[in-house]
Formats: sequence, C-alpha cells, structure tokens
Amino acid sequence: MEPENNALLVRESFEQLRAPMKLALIGDAPYAAEYIGRVRATSDPRVVIPGAIYGEGYRELGSHCFAYIHATEVGGTHPALIEAMGRGALTLYLDTAENAEVAGGAGLPFQRDTLTQVLQHALDMSEEKREGLRRQAQERVRARYSWDAVTDTYEKLLTRLATS
Repeated sequence: MEPENNALLVRESFEQLRAPMKLALIGDAPYAAEYIGRVRATSDPRVVIPGAIYGEGYRELGSHCFAYIHATEVGGTHPALIEAMGRGALTLYLDTAENAEVAGGAGLPFQRDTLTQVLQHALDMSEEKREGLRRQAQERVRARYSWDAVTDTYEKLLTRLATS
C-alpha cells in the first residue's frame, strides 16, 4: 500500500458510489505509515482495510471479487494485474502504457479523475458483458503470459539472435 499504487484514489472514488458492496484494500508498507493512515481515515463501513494478505487468502479474495482495481502507476508489467486477469477477475486499470499493454483491451481503463465513472459503468453493464471481459482477460493471460507463451517467445528471440 504505497502512494504510487493509489489506494487513496481508489478509496475516495469508491466512496462516491452508492453501491451495496464492499471495497477491500489489500496491502501494507512499513515505510508508508503516513500515507496508509490517510487511506485508513474513512468512516465508510463498506471500506475494509485488513492489511497485507498472502497465499490462499489472497487467492480467495481475487477469485471471488466483483472486480479487481489496478491503480498502480509504476512498475512495468505488474504480476498482480496478470494474476487478476488470469483468475478471470473483471479488471479495471489505471490507463498507463504498461497497464494497457498487459490488459490489451480485456479490461476497463480509467484515468485518475474517471475511476468513479468507470466503477459505475462496471456496475451498470450486463453480467454477460462483464463475463465476456473476464473470459477475454483469461485468454489474454494464457496467450501472452503463461509459462509456455513466455518460454516460446524467449526461444524464438534467442534462436533469431543466434542465427543473425
């Protein structure tokens, strides 16, 4: 839960919705106490901030959520985004070049000032449309980020380099 992951932005955007669901903000950072204090400073009972969760608990949350919000603005190809897409989560992502490359149209992009509207759009869209995006995300991860896809890409690159 670091400033560049924008948990505060996510919390504040969610609080503007009147959705009957909860927001779970997962994470911690021993060096970001002031920022985390600001994130935790909410009176909205729908916002749950349990701290860091790993392993089975993390996988359960990601597998049973309505949507995964990836608001990270640095870090390149982020494993958490790939994991969420691979689990079939409806994915909303901050529209950076890196996040957009990973998502490849299999999610809902947002800008810092449009997250509330994109969240509302996700709530308003049909379950059929949400399910289509979830399937598309899983297929994208299988095609581009599975071990087979990654090793095949490296093998082709190394073969090309070795023969040039």
